[in-house]
Amino acid sequence: MVKQLSEPLAAALPQLEKTLRVIASGTAVATRKGRDLVPEADYALAVERVPLEGLSYEIVEVSREDALKFLSKESLVLPEAPRGYLLLTYQGLGLGFVKNLGNRTNSLLPSSRRIRMQA
Repeated sequence: MVKQLSEPLAAALPQLEKTLRVIASGTAVATRKGRDLVPEADYALAVERVPLEGLSYEIVEVSREDALKFLSKESLVLPEAPRGYLLLTYQGLGLGFVKNLGNRTNSLLPSSRRIRMQA
């Protein structure tokens, strides 16, 4: 897993790890699967996204309806969007990643973050 750390945290982390049991640090950016880097859900929510060599994705602004579909883990089709990994945003805020296959998308949103709506 590749993580993103702020400079002050990166400088202090070795000392902290000597005296404390660090459970989590930084923002998860990507996981290597074979030759590919797959973006992590946490990276979509980061305020600052530092580019990582080998991790490529397009940013796609979605409607409120599509944003709610994505966050509910319903099927989402983005025929006009490029194929590959996409960062979905709503009003400029990162929601999460999908892999666009053209006729459908694979959501990278963890099931534990799914919202449940009642009709």
